[in-house]
Amino acid sequence: MNIFANEDYVLKTLSELPKGKNTSFLKASHSLWKRFKNYEKNPPFTLLIDEIPVAFIFATTSERTKYINLYEIVTVQGQEGKGYGRKIWSDFVLYWSERGMQRIKLSCTPDSIGFHAKNGLVFWSVDKQGSLRSDQPLMSSVKKQIELRNKAKTNPSLVRPEQKVCEKLKKEDLELLSLSEKKLMATFEAINKVQEFWLRRYLFENVH
Repeated sequence: MNIFANEDYVLKTLSELPKGKNTSFLKASHSLWKRFKNYEKNPPFTLLIDEIPVAFIFATTSERTKYINLYEIVTVQGQEGKGYGRKIWSDFVLYWSERGMQRIKLSCTPDSIGFHAKNGLVFWSVDKQGSLRSDQPLMSSVKKQIELRNKAKTNPSLVRPEQKVCEKLKKEDLELLSLSEKKLMATFEAINKVQEFWLRRYLFENVH
């Protein structure tokens, strides 16, 4: 079951969780959402199992651009390793594709790149934190997302953003970032991991 959680719901969930990395992620996401006053217009998409929240997605949507901007996927502390991240992602893309959203963008940390690659994403650039930038059409399922990505190997125009977005992505050059050696190595490893789905070269080519 999925719900959209309000601020009080997230705070109550946090108050009942043990300390840990995922609890810290959820606290940070909550703080970001509160600071930017996103709870009213973009409440977190929440997965419930037996009426217990087990995962959250913090994302904004735009009726004007038909874009989803995904900020964070958080599995609740103590619920890791049960497939809830994959489940909430599948529910999330189905929900929003049925409501007319057309593209999705997000930054994927090197630690999360395996998860996102399995969900059919492609990657174009690296943001200031060393995360891989993803932007592509939103499909209604992981299967369809992967099918689209496979077609994009020979026809990258199927997933390529519009030109003004490409121009912004071109400026995010890994060589220009001030990252620590450790972060830089992690970013290079992430790029190597996604291999053929690192589509940066197509930002500079005329594809049709």
